[in-house]
Amino acid sequence: MPNNDNLSVHTTPVAEGVRIQVGNATAFAVRQDSKDVALRLRREYHPARDAMERIPFLRGIVRLITSVADFLDGVSESAQLMPQQIVKGTRFEQRFATLFRIHPTSLVASLSILAVLFLIGGLVIAGPWALVKFVLPRYELSREAINAIACATRVLAMLLCALLVPRLRVVDRFAMYRGAINRVLNAAPGDDGLVTQQAAEKASFLSRRSNAAFILTVLILSVIAFALIRTFTLPIQLLVRVLTVLAIAAVLNEPIRALERAKATPLVNALLGPQLLLERCLTRRPHAQMVEVAVYAYNAAKENDRERE
Repeated sequence: MPNNDNLSVHTTPVAEGVRIQVGNATAFAVRQDSKDVALRLRREYHPARDAMERIPFLRGIVRLITSVADFLDGVSESAQLMPQQIVKGTRFEQRFATLFRIHPTSLVASLSILAVLFLIGGLVIAGPWALVKFVLPRYELSREAINAIACATRVLAMLLCALLVPRLRVVDRFAMYRGAINRVLNAAPGDDGLVTQQAAEKASFLSRRSNAAFILTVLILSVIAFALIRTFTLPIQLLVRVLTVLAIAAVLNEPIRALERAKATPLVNALLGPQLLLERCLTRRPHAQMVEVAVYAYNAAKENDRERE
């Protein structure tokens, strides 16, 4: 699996497209209903972010926060480019959408969001709560044992959600565009050259450097930490949990970053194994048209950043 360790490149999938930042140039590219690729370029400078990304431990917190911020920014900005309405929906969904004068894609997207909330709420929150409230009290277990079982149940539920959510309609398109981004980055030459469509299609759709896998790992370890840390008031509990998440991100990023940048030896791959498994769960093989969008965005950002220099 290729090693993409160019820290000046920040990427995220968006609705029917990608957001790719190379240096100080950010490109948003989406596929429209006309099958054309719409592109928007933006110049932005992040001296504080660039400086903090060089500071050990602090860069882990930056990675966590900026990954979420980049995704929200990409979704908001790409929506203005009018991405294609790719989902036709079932016959019932088409009739329902016509009744309320909305596009089937919007209806399916709403259903997918509800499904995500149901999976997370049911498996990660409600399931362990019901287990602790109604099932485990029937057995003579210590409080520590009950907490351990509930924690393990939540972790397994989160892993199951990571496996199921990217397979939902509309959501799977984000996972496929993640694969398209990885192919472009894996095909990117070491110098300032641009990426060709042919080279990108031959590259791997998986990456050893995955912000999505990093975030999920932080959340899983945070759930375990929450089971070990006890507080008595809600404000203190919220503060402690936020600080716990940030501390885990800060500490976890250092070994993961070193492994992501290291040469892919059997030992390194074994240590990075959990991250690679999560990457496989969160990424799907893209279509050639998706790769074309990612190539278009990467080359545009690369050229725009080069012109600045």
